[in-house]
Amino acid sequence: MTALPPKTISGIQEREDERVIPMTRRPDGTFRKERKVRPGYTPPEDVAKYTNRVLESVRPTPAPTAPATAAANSTPKSKTQLKNDKRKAKRKEEAVAAELAGYPAATNNIAPKSTTATDSTAASTTEPAGNAAATTGPVDPEKKLRALNKKLRQVEQLKERQAKGETMLPEQIEKIDKMDDLLAQIAELSL
Repeated sequence: MTALPPKTISGIQEREDERVIPMTRRPDGTFRKERKVRPGYTPPEDVAKYTNRVLESVRPTPAPTAPATAAANSTPKSKTQLKNDKRKAKRKEEAVAAELAGYPAATNNIAPKSTTATDSTAASTTEPAGNAAATTGPVDPEKKLRALNKKLRQVEQLKERQAKGETMLPEQIEKIDKMDDLLAQIAELSL
């Protein structure tokens, strides 16, 4: 077996009437066996780039990259490009001014809301912090009761599983421990 030089970029060689990928050595020293290539198959790296002689004759020869960037910068900008540049500069100035004023930079071009001390104290006196009703607004008592009953059913199912001897996750044990609180809330809403 004489090794012929690779005819293609992928390394496929033609031997007699078949095409093969020759045996190669892996980095660890072992060998990959020689593989046959299907007739008519052309790997992607061997596919020739399409060229058109008319286009090739019209295309200018590639110039070095530095002059090309200088030529691109020397062309005048359109009205739209100038407007966009002004907008970007204005946004940057507003962001800097907001940072200096103590506000975080607005990412969606919305001016930051100023909070007054009366707003924050009024919110803290009406509802305790961490209460879901304070953040979501008024909740329908029937809806709340249905949700609590669902939680109670889940806790009862967990208790049954625990009684059968199944091992419980810490979250499940916490849920079981909160059964008394659920019953108290249900009783409060039922009145």
